[in-house]
Amino acid sequence: MSQETTTQPAASPLPVPSAEGHCDNCGAPLYGKYCYACGQPTVGMVRHFSSVLSDIADSVLNVDERLFRTIGPLYVRPGKLTLDYFAGRRARYVTPFRLVFFLAIIAFFSAQITVRAGFSHYVRVTTPPVSGVSISTAPPTSAPPDDGRFAHGNLDFGWGVIWNHDTKPLRVRLLPDAANEWLNDLIGNAQQQLYLMNSGSFEERNNAVHKFMLGMFSAAPTVLFVLLPVFALMLKIFYIFKKRLYMEHLIVAMHSHAFLMLSMLVLLALGVLRQLLQPHAAWLAVPFYLLETAAWIWIFVYLWLMQKRVYRQGWFMTNLKYWSLGFCYTILLGIGFAFAVLLSLTSG
Repeated sequence: MSQETTTQPAASPLPVPSAEGHCDNCGAPLYGKYCYACGQPTVGMVRHFSSVLSDIADSVLNVDERLFRTIGPLYVRPGKLTLDYFAGRRARYVTPFRLVFFLAIIAFFSAQITVRAGFSHYVRVTTPPVSGVSISTAPPTSAPPDDGRFAHGNLDFGWGVIWNHDTKPLRVRLLPDAANEWLNDLIGNAQQQLYLMNSGSFEERNNAVHKFMLGMFSAAPTVLFVLLPVFALMLKIFYIFKKRLYMEHLIVAMHSHAFLMLSMLVLLALGVLRQLLQPHAAWLAVPFYLLETAAWIWIFVYLWLMQKRVYRQGWFMTNLKYWSLGFCYTILLGIGFAFAVLLSLTSG
């Protein structure tokens, strides 16, 4: 009985791609956007400016269709992005740093536009005339009596004058005279803003509060972005026995801060929609307030679930570390926003 042997046909070699010209730097043939010999890109800076801006935006933000696959899980599935990243499933999502950087920029400009558009102004109520009687609801034009706390270049919070630009300036011995003068100018700007908010005319108080709110909302994304590595360090300390690398905790911090900035955008959007729709349909006020309340509650629930799913500890340890981290981070946020308040007041 003869055994038939079958021969497999030899695999044909892959076709060699044709060169797309030669490198201007070393003369090697080109087979893509970069020279394989020296690494020089085929496209330089001498081209249309719009094309250069497009490349810069793509390099910094890297925003493409992956953004839509990232935003949904980021907001509704606590810990999903982080666990997928640790498992090696990274290509489908925007990278953590670009995600938090992109959302920080969007949150910053959204807060600026929202405040500048007037959604944070005091609501001025107008009362229609009743039975032919005209009721004036115009804002007062005269300034309220000055209590002297912030007038005449003074800062006085009830226990005496603590600062005056001319008679009691702040002097830091380690700083040169120019730096001390700049510091006192900043305090003077803050004093002026406090005076306008406390004792100015209605228009001055309204403008001062509007400017203060603008500075506060604008500083919020910056404060979160600056505290991001600090929060990662806190995670490293609280989970020291997990023996995770600092970069792992930093990825957790970036995803959680990206969620916070996305939540800020959701709250801003709900507030703007409520202000736009409420004059036309007053009954929408209650649903929008409920949605805003739910968005606030979801922030705390989300971060708690994310911490439980990523670090996989028991309920007792998760609750203990969650509230301890929250307490410590709240103190840091308070310091950060206090600094933001000072910057808002000192901006002349």
